[in-house]
Amino acid sequence: MLGVFIIAGMVTLSGCATRKFVRTEVGTASGKLETSIKDTNTKVTEARERIDAVDRRAQQGIQAADQKATQAGAAAQAADQKATNAQRTADTANTAVTQVNTRVTNVENRFSTIDTYTVSGTPVNITFKNASATLSADAKKALDDVVNQVSGKNAGFAIEVQGFIDSRGSENYNDALSERRATAVKRYLVSKNIPLMRVSIVGLGEANPVADNKTKAGRDQNRRVEVRVLTAGQGRTGNQ
Repeated sequence: MLGVFIIAGMVTLSGCATRKFVRTEVGTASGKLETSIKDTNTKVTEARERIDAVDRRAQQGIQAADQKATQAGAAAQAADQKATNAQRTADTANTAVTQVNTRVTNVENRFSTIDTYTVSGTPVNITFKNASATLSADAKKALDDVVNQVSGKNAGFAIEVQGFIDSRGSENYNDALSERRATAVKRYLVSKNIPLMRVSIVGLGEANPVADNKTKAGRDQNRRVEVRVLTAGQGRTGNQ
């Protein structure tokens, strides 16, 4: 009986020890599990925070890129507008240059025949009385023929008037008198609607005599005005 009690006591004591061990191990495992869960939660939280930070940076980068793209688009539009304005300015300048070139060409065409003017017909000689610059009736009739010769022409012609005198008198007097005679012819032509700009005069005094100044007949011929009608080499006539 004693042995039985001893064996029963040992079994009872052994069972108590086993349960205590189990509780201890379970408690230890539970603590480790809680610690592991906390660590995991901490890591998950940190990971989420990193993900949020990366997402914020990404959003900021996208917004900055959108802003730069908008600015670049505005700059491109401004550049296009400037290019358009520059093209318009260039077109305007080209048009102005073309107009100027056209005008220059027209002017060149007008003056291209200046050196090719030729005498049209026979020069008209008008004589004067001694010491006189008054036109006679015969002189006016001869000048009327000159007017008829250029009638209807507004361009392409010129009238050259040269005044002369005989050799008597001083040089200054002769030059002045020959100038007055040429002026008298010019006045008459202009009074007949010949444009003033088409008539040029010069007084040459006793130069270029056509006869001998030692005779009265020769001096009568030298007291004269020569009128020449010059026409352009290309024959520009009419309203040009």
